[in-house]
Amino acid sequence: MAKILIVDDEFVMLSLTARILSQKYQVLTAKSGPEAIRLYETENPDLILSDLLMPDMSGFEMYEAIQKRFGKHVPVVFMTSADSESIEKKGFESGAADFIRKPFQASVLLRRIDNILKSLEIIKGLTEEASRDSLTGFLNKGAVTEKLTELCRIRKGILLIIDLDSFKLVNDLHGHEKGDKVLKAFADIMRKNTRSADISGRIGGDEFILFCTDSTDLATVSLICKRMNDQLVIRAKEILGENMTIPLGVSIGAAVVPENGTEFETVFQQADQAMYTVKQNGKHSFAFCDDKTEGGEDFSQEEDLQSLNMIFEERNISNGAYFIGREAFTQVYRFFLRYVRSYKESAYTVLMTLSPAESCNSFSDISDLFGEIVGKSLRKSDIMVRIRQNQYLLLLPHVKDDFFEPLMERIFKRWNSFPSADSVNVRYEYKFINAETESEQTRRSED
Repeated sequence: MAKILIVDDEFVMLSLTARILSQKYQVLTAKSGPEAIRLYETENPDLILSDLLMPDMSGFEMYEAIQKRFGKHVPVVFMTSADSESIEKKGFESGAADFIRKPFQASVLLRRIDNILKSLEIIKGLTEEASRDSLTGFLNKGAVTEKLTELCRIRKGILLIIDLDSFKLVNDLHGHEKGDKVLKAFADIMRKNTRSADISGRIGGDEFILFCTDSTDLATVSLICKRMNDQLVIRAKEILGENMTIPLGVSIGAAVVPENGTEFETVFQQADQAMYTVKQNGKHSFAFCDDKTEGGEDFSQEEDLQSLNMIFEERNISNGAYFIGREAFTQVYRFFLRYVRSYKESAYTVLMTLSPAESCNSFSDISDLFGEIVGKSLRKSDIMVRIRQNQYLLLLPHVKDDFFEPLMERIFKRWNSFPSADSVNVRYEYKFINAETESEQTRRSED
């Protein structure tokens, strides 16, 4: 049943109009423009039927205030007893759906409102169809931006930017038809791991957006991230075959509304930057924007410690090396040198450099894949950082001389089993570090 908000400062006319329309519709009433604005925010009616000439705030002023505040076109029908073409022209220019002259007959009012609502329903259906991404069924970029621009101003929640890791390799190795199937499968995964009140959209080829309405819990994002990463690999193997070795996963950046702002563009940029941070630091995980920890709120000690633990802990722990950013690696490396001196330990550092062969068409994606393969070939105690697009630096603690060469052979054996391996050349140089020498002469491999 459609919901209509009737606005009129004359009690008799307000009551009469409400009694007529309540025969077919759910009716709300307001006796002034400010009261109507408050009701619109909480009730979100399908149509406003408003008197035009009211004290303090006219129908025009109320209509303009609602559109400015909620950022969207609001269907409105004005009622007036004034017989003026200039008023009617101004009303239609402002976006009014229709004018109704006072006094009116009940049957005429019902028929006019019914026709307007039917037209709005047709327009809504056409708009809905045009706003949907044809592959996934989610809102497209324009539609989800419009929706969330409005929502961020009035509702709290967590905005997530979700990017599929290494997806381009699916298209390159298996074709776009299989790639589309993986995207559709991921859309299904998003639906199964979100609520009906949450807003989902596709904003790029393999980039998605999600607004978790009325949720500000860090653990919610952690749970969503883990489920999406786990389930995507399962579904991808069903589509591409059990031997699928592409390191698919999701990187998620998050920002909180209203803590990080109420303007969608601002919150989007913060979540997008957080997602980029994940991409640079190992992928398959999530991060909140830095502003989340700078709100200045008066947390209790227990709440503050819990929040810090959630921020600092490693997410989605898996086998393989610990992948960190360059700045963090610098601090870890300096600490490890102290550890070597103090406890007579040893380690290898290895710099691996890729260069494209003549047959290489997607060097960036193949470099991503190489990093994934190397990381998964190492131990959980090993540390890895990406120096440049084509360079990875490894820190391998507790590695004895007789273990290093077999380790490198294992890495390259695994890498060479991939079809993409022939399209790049790889060379590496390494150093052995121990308490006595702290650093030996660099040794290099052949390309």
